[in-house]
Amino acid sequence: MRAIAMIFATVFLSAPAMAAGFSCAQIPDAQAYVDKLRPGPNTEKAQHHLDAAKHASSDGRCVAELRQANTYARRSAAADHRMALRGTPRCADTLHQDRPGGTDYHGPSGTACH
Repeated sequence: MRAIAMIFATVFLSAPAMAAGFSCAQIPDAQAYVDKLRPGPNTEKAQHHLDAAKHASSDGRCVAELRQANTYARRSAAADHRMALRGTPRCADTLHQDRPGGTDYHGPSGTACH
């Protein structure tokens, strides 16, 4: 599921060349992406701008709000990615054999380290 979100982020949200190509037709895709983000201040701001885009009185205003939603959604996705990395176990290496997967490791088994 994260792979799908990252592909969407790459295609829809992070391509600078596409920033000029935003359209109100992208609102459903943007909403689906924002729905997958973890709660937080940037997610709330992205949702606020997305709601404003949905209720915009002109295409220009809609696109401007989508750009703002894009900015905050990218920040939220980056924060989600950083949080996911914090949970990644540090595996043994040549100098740290006391980590999971090392010869001197005495902790719980079942880690992703080999």
